[in-house]
Amino acid sequence: MLRNSDTPDTAGARACATNAHGKRVPWDSELPAELWVIVLRHLSLMQLRLLKTVSRSMANRCRRVLRSSEWQAWAANDYTLEREVATQATQSYALPMAVRFLEDYLTAPPLFGTIHRLKLKLVRRKRAEHLGEIDSLIGSNWSLFHLGDRGSFGIEVVDMLVEVDGCGLCGCEYALRRTLADAVLEKRRFKHNGGMQNHLARECCDVQITQDLNADGTPSLGDVEEDGAQMPLWQLLQQIGPVTDVGGESDRMMHRVTHQNQHGRDLAYLDLLHLCGNCPGLLT
Repeated sequence: MLRNSDTPDTAGARACATNAHGKRVPWDSELPAELWVIVLRHLSLMQLRLLKTVSRSMANRCRRVLRSSEWQAWAANDYTLEREVATQATQSYALPMAVRFLEDYLTAPPLFGTIHRLKLKLVRRKRAEHLGEIDSLIGSNWSLFHLGDRGSFGIEVVDMLVEVDGCGLCGCEYALRRTLADAVLEKRRFKHNGGMQNHLARECCDVQITQDLNADGTPSLGDVEEDGAQMPLWQLLQQIGPVTDVGGESDRMMHRVTHQNQHGRDLAYLDLLHLCGNCPGLLT
């Protein structure tokens, strides 16, 4: 939708108007860029997509309008763009993938990142020798029926390299949880009260590490405790969703669920758990 056009820039060269003296004026190149923006921002997404096929220069102008805050400020334009992103972007998921973390909580500013590598597999919570391994490529195995409190499946991380913008690169589940918990504790990011802030941070990561020091300040004995308060991995995956850079005030837009099978989950936006169930082989 927002890709560069491959249309040769020939039609624009022929697009001219005749002035009062009979001289041909190449309006495609002579019209000021600011005037083009004023004219084009009155068009709908469908009309702009059609106009993009005229020439490369026209495609660039339409793209600039699509990514502008003025055009996206209109509810009809924003809604159409959101629906198109939900339909088009979901056809070609691949890594690296831009994502947003904890969208319901971290809003000012939002927390974005990039998944460079991520491989997950399903395992049985209780060992059963008479049962074989779980096929992680079968979408229905990722349903909440299997993963919820009454289910018998868990998720393990096989490989990971996830970048959290401005915070660090995470190569394991603990590193990602610790990074997100620290981000939640930043007062500038969290939109709820302090009690909720601390509670969510513990749900992201409940590992408590204490460290004794020698007299000279060097580390002595340390202790690591897990109190079981953190959310299971499948719930954390629901707090991470793919985004598309659309410009404008929102900058990056999350992907609404449209045609995909949700496997029993009624959510407005796509998340990583959804991708595990509906895009076999991408993260599994």
